[in-house]
Amino acid sequence: MNIKNKNTKQLHIDDFFQIHRKKRDVVEEVREERKEEEKEEEINISKRINLEKIEHILEEKGGIERFPIWGNGKIQKLIETFVREMETGDIYFERLFYEFELIERNDFFDVFMQVKEILKLTEGYPHIIRGSAGCSYVCYLMGITNIHPIHENIPLTRFMHERRTDIPDIDIDFPYHVRDEIFEKIDRRWVGRVARISNHVKFKEKSALKEAIRRKGYHRFIPKEFDIQDIFEDPSVQYEVQEEAENLVGEFRCYSLHCGGIIIFRDKVPDEYYLKEYEMRDGVMGKQLKLNKDEAEDFHLIKIDILSNRGLSQLWDVSQIPIEDYPYDRQVYQLFENGDTIGLTYAESRGMCKIFREMRPKSLDDIACALGLIRPAASKNGQKCTFLRDYYQMGVAERDDFLIYDDDAIQKIARLLDISHSQADIYRKAFAKNRYLQKKEFKRLLDEKQREFMTMEKRQMIFEQLECLQEYSFCKSHAYSYAKLVYALAYQRYYHPQQFWESTLKHCHSSYRTWVHYREAKKAGVDIRKYGKKKRTNQYIQEFTNVQEFFRMGYWTGNEFLPNMYMRNLGLRDIVEKVEEDGKKVKKTKQLPYIEFRGIIATYKIYQTDKRMKKREQDAELKKQKHITFVTLGYEDGKYIDIVLWGMYKLSRVHCIYGEGFLEDEHTSPWIRVKKMKFGRIENDIEWEEEK
Repeated sequence: MNIKNKNTKQLHIDDFFQIHRKKRDVVEEVREERKEEEKEEEINISKRINLEKIEHILEEKGGIERFPIWGNGKIQKLIETFVREMETGDIYFERLFYEFELIERNDFFDVFMQVKEILKLTEGYPHIIRGSAGCSYVCYLMGITNIHPIHENIPLTRFMHERRTDIPDIDIDFPYHVRDEIFEKIDRRWVGRVARISNHVKFKEKSALKEAIRRKGYHRFIPKEFDIQDIFEDPSVQYEVQEEAENLVGEFRCYSLHCGGIIIFRDKVPDEYYLKEYEMRDGVMGKQLKLNKDEAEDFHLIKIDILSNRGLSQLWDVSQIPIEDYPYDRQVYQLFENGDTIGLTYAESRGMCKIFREMRPKSLDDIACALGLIRPAASKNGQKCTFLRDYYQMGVAERDDFLIYDDDAIQKIARLLDISHSQADIYRKAFAKNRYLQKKEFKRLLDEKQREFMTMEKRQMIFEQLECLQEYSFCKSHAYSYAKLVYALAYQRYYHPQQFWESTLKHCHSSYRTWVHYREAKKAGVDIRKYGKKKRTNQYIQEFTNVQEFFRMGYWTGNEFLPNMYMRNLGLRDIVEKVEEDGKKVKKTKQLPYIEFRGIIATYKIYQTDKRMKKREQDAELKKQKHITFVTLGYEDGKYIDIVLWGMYKLSRVHCIYGEGFLEDEHTSPWIRVKKMKFGRIENDIEWEEEK
């Protein structure tokens, strides 16, 4: 009887909580519906205000007779999609109607509407724009981008202009872990009409040689490193294989799935373009095309890139505040000034840390500039070093002298040749694509226009600067888009460090070794036993020392840092350097801190040496090295030091380095000019004494 009453009582309690949960769910649904209604009402108000503003300005400027484009129904539909209010003032009106004219003239209407529909379909997922779409005021008003190009002084040219007829690219970044869901949503919305484009993979030297070997009848496994003489003994066969391999280089090899490019057709996917099906996720199939991005452009098809972004996943797990709503915060900028950016996707590399320390960012423009500077095109020819030196010494750099963004190149070319931005973009592309005849034409025009004002050496320097555009670079809107993401991540890292590092361990890949993020997370209060390949229990942890855990997992869970890691100042010592005075090289003695160090490798990178690197080194033997290895060592939780090793050191199987050297640039971006060093073992105290 008691058991029955007990069960009945439990049923009543369960019913009560079930009813309560249902009521709560209904309340939440009503709240969400009200939010949607309020949002829709706000958009409708914006539409009405925008139409009234434009009609009022048109009336003041002479009416529809002067601006016949206003009568185009497609433009009216475009305005109806605006979610932001247009500002009053000639600068906004003129920019808007200039974009409308380009959209109408080149029939770009569909690409804007397709992107808008995709974003409407994926409401609730955060996104940022990659590439040049942030140059467009129309994109900003439509809510496609969160960058105001007029306020940020971003010209339209990189996105579209009167001399460009190809369809502008609008590339969208979504959180990487939901991108397949987004592909599926798009596929369901346009059933049978959506397909991913392909990459046309071509033979390179090594793959061509392997293919030529197989065509000669050899079908065994070919290792990564091999010698053709070990496969074919006959010299004549070796020659034939080498000759066929040379002929194969640059030829079509196979199709691969493009990282995110999709095409939405008006009807079903044409049979002549169809290649095969591919798996989107969990057995859901999509269509793949034979076309690559260049062929899609040639056929005037609208290609939209749906791309992955781990930084967005990292941020979204911590907070769903819109990126554009993060406030200015002095404490957050202090992280950048200190170079304390580990964990910030796109901004945590040692190169970025150094740039931030030297630039001491105080605005989004500074962060965007730093993100642009790290790209190969901006950092070549010593441009990055000169810019940072000027910025550090004077707090500002003369921007006209530097090409940080593609947009800088357009403006510089236009200024030098006294031509429009649209004409200048043709020459920018010529340098980016290495088009010889157009580059030759630019040089002739530069000589004609600037011979009286510039020396031949200065003109040659400008030409070489523009040659760097063949390397990868950012346009300004791309840099601004990522700068907003990086700042939002820094904001969350400062104010919610534990949640930030939990999300980082869950979502991010890093150029740092595994232990770095795990130690930073532990320092922030994260229980790192919950992460990694296997969950760690207290019983498991007690079985192993920190060193043993490190070798089993790549990180350790104990409170202490690994044993015998340190950085010790042994006092000031003299160092002799050659400096230039009155055009002559003279020897000067200065004193620098002499450091003894032992640390665990956090990251490393090998570079080819250049004149600038060799100029700072006094040792003639070291200057002969063709490579230099930059290594970052950790010696305490949250403490790192950069060391420079002349020569190529492949350190993937090395864990520890110890040695001594001079501490350079102590007050900006400290690093050790290594004089002696050895690769060490990570062991306990007794074994370390034996090693010494």
